Amino acid sequence: MDLIFATTNKRKMADLQNVIKELGLSINVIGLDSPKLQWGDKEIEETGKTLEENSEIKARAVANFCETIGLNIPVIADDAGLYVEVLGNEPGIRTARYADEEIANDPTLPPYQCVYKLLQKLENETNRRAKYRCCVTCIIPGEKSFITKSESEGTIAKAMLCSPKRPYFYSIFMLEGTNVAFGELTEEELKETYRYKAIKQALIKLADYYQPENELTIIKRKGRNTI
Repeated sequence: MDLIFATTNKRKMADLQNVIKELGLSINVIGLDSPKLQWGDKEIEETGKTLEENSEIKARAVANFCETIGLNIPVIADDAGLYVEVLGNEPGIRTARYADEEIANDPTLPPYQCVYKLLQKLENETNRRAKYRCCVTCIIPGEKSFITKSESEGTIAKAMLCSPKRPYFYSIFMLEGTNVAFGELTEEELKETYRYKAIKQALIKLADYYQPENELTIIKRKGRNTI
């Protein structure tokens, strides 16, 4: 089965492939940069006010494009964000763009300026509770769609705990029950976190729709239907 993932992000593509492998599904993933899709350099404007809305906007845009070229393939898209309790859930849906204005005004700032910005806002705060959330929208040809979501609770460290690589906030977010940066977790540990779980739920639902009597049955028999 073919599946379009509305992204060009290699890390996200790798995450999806890992979940597919774990579940033992026969799914060929097509990214927006695939020659088969011919998406080109079209931009999707994320105008939603929630992760749910933005993930649906992205999935719907790609699904509509596929319809125009006669490509009847299911589409998934995700959106994720960091929500810091004491800051009124900043940066939220602006997680990936949190310091864009500052960097635009001063191009000498590092690409991870968003981390410094958040740490500065929390400098005098004792409540450093935060959560990462992820929403995945899946659109199946014929207008059937669904959304899956998950979250990981944690805290924000007082300084960067590891090298700031994308996603940059992973250098200061500590998963509940750990004292290391999210970016230092192993692949096995990441399987119990927000993005992995949301994607896993989406793939199980998709398998249930297309192959209710074989692949999903195998998944359930192995006890993998518990998210």
